[in-house]
Amino acid sequence: MAYQVIARKWRPQTFEEVTGQEAITRTLRNAVEHDRLHHAYLFSGARGVGKTTTARLLAKALNCHKTDKPNPQPCRIDDTDACASCLEIAESRSIDVLEFDAASHTGVDDIREIILESININPARDRFKVFIIDEVHMLSNSSFNALLKTLEEPPPRVAFVMATTELHKVPDTILSRCQEFEFRTIPVQKIYDRLKIIADAEKVHISNEALREIARSGTGSMRDAQSNFDQVISFSGEKIETENVAVALGIAGAEILTRTAKAIAENKPAEALKVVDDLIGRGQDLRNFCRDLLSFFRDLLVFKMAGETENLLDTTVLSREELRENSAPFSEADLTRFFNSLGETESKLREATEPRYVLEIGLVKLVEMRRVAPIEKILERLAKLESILADENFQNEKIQNENSGWDKSAKPVDTDAQEKKTLTIDFPTEEIPFPVFPTVVSEISQENLLKTKINFEESVSLAEVKEIVAVETTVVSATQPASNSISFKENAARIIESMPIKLPPITSEELEHVEDIWLDTDFERKLLQTGGIVAIRSKSSACKKGSADFSR
Repeated sequence: MAYQVIARKWRPQTFEEVTGQEAITRTLRNAVEHDRLHHAYLFSGARGVGKTTTARLLAKALNCHKTDKPNPQPCRIDDTDACASCLEIAESRSIDVLEFDAASHTGVDDIREIILESININPARDRFKVFIIDEVHMLSNSSFNALLKTLEEPPPRVAFVMATTELHKVPDTILSRCQEFEFRTIPVQKIYDRLKIIADAEKVHISNEALREIARSGTGSMRDAQSNFDQVISFSGEKIETENVAVALGIAGAEILTRTAKAIAENKPAEALKVVDDLIGRGQDLRNFCRDLLSFFRDLLVFKMAGETENLLDTTVLSREELRENSAPFSEADLTRFFNSLGETESKLREATEPRYVLEIGLVKLVEMRRVAPIEKILERLAKLESILADENFQNEKIQNENSGWDKSAKPVDTDAQEKKTLTIDFPTEEIPFPVFPTVVSEISQENLLKTKINFEESVSLAEVKEIVAVETTVVSATQPASNSISFKENAARIIESMPIKLPPITSEELEHVEDIWLDTDFERKLLQTGGIVAIRSKSSACKKGSADFSR
């Protein structure tokens, strides 16, 4: 006999063998047992989760000849006393169970020929005539409209079972006439248990870690996992290890994923580039690796946020201790940024002519992201800095108030010591997003004090500034000790010297041919408003003021 692939050889033969869909199989089994059958069923869900298999099991249960009525426990194909109806349905050759693919029979003529012209003919041998329509969403609008009346009021002893992977494409008029069953993706542990049974029955020597990798590669699809198992057996031979699975399927194992995460955590871009080089050397698909890394970061994020919820970590390749160790260097914000950036890299890999370069740049970006400071931390640092500056200003005002009523008999106030105490920074300066030095902080209040006497918006000569500073230093010298007065003079001198240099004077001859568009426009506007005399005076005064400003 020709070799039969595992996915077909180990197709479930009873409702109990359908993995991961216990609620659906229980509902259908009870409906058959208590004779509460519907005439139209719609199965939806991802690929390889058991939709077509369950449809065939329902057809077997309706037509099993072991009982006088529908049997919730239909015959297995390996039973010696299996009925002919169950055997023919399992082998897809029953004349009363018509199974066809809507993707290749989309037109209304196909529906008319297969269903509408034969629906009123009684079953040849079985109890029910069953129509199994796979990928029903591929039917055209005309085909759906042709089925509406038949689905609503079919003849007796006729049942429809439709399956689809894209439920949103099925019209609402069809959905309202069917019982809907949504098939879920299968947990990794249940796929692993099923593959373990198959491996023992087929006498395949495979380690538990390798079998778990195969189960994870199915991404919730039992058929995909069984097909991958078949491929690994063909590649490895008698004994299968984790390395064989990684090479045969081109997936990234736990070792390469943790190595990448460690390179990112330790800011080692060279190590991340070596990971890509190893993947190229092994011949692995870089886009598959990117998807595996996305899943890995997702597992780390879920563990940090909901580590106690076990069902959220079914697809992880690491144990809980390994998840804790690999997630410790990262925050939730880090993992979220990694996931978003890696998602963009995965999208670019889809159409990249040089996927290696795209993946290398993507991994280097993840390493560089570790240097980005969160906005919350920056705001916290700014708040600390503002509190320090506010406290320094308050202390300086307090010292000035105390010195203004200074008594010679009282003990001199050590203002330098108090100022130094005020300016002590109580958090590491390297955490401040910009450089801050005590000398700069000490000059802030004195500079502001000087600015209260000088209006820099007006033109003031250098002699006038020095005069103001002289008066200021005299006042301060009378109310403060000598040390403070000298410090203030030095700071004032630095401020004066840092002022902008005055422009050279402009002669009246140079002003004769200067055109000012704004001044002319304003003149014309006022001339129209006031009738001429006031506007001319305004322009004359404006010209005088402009000449005076430029002469300065």
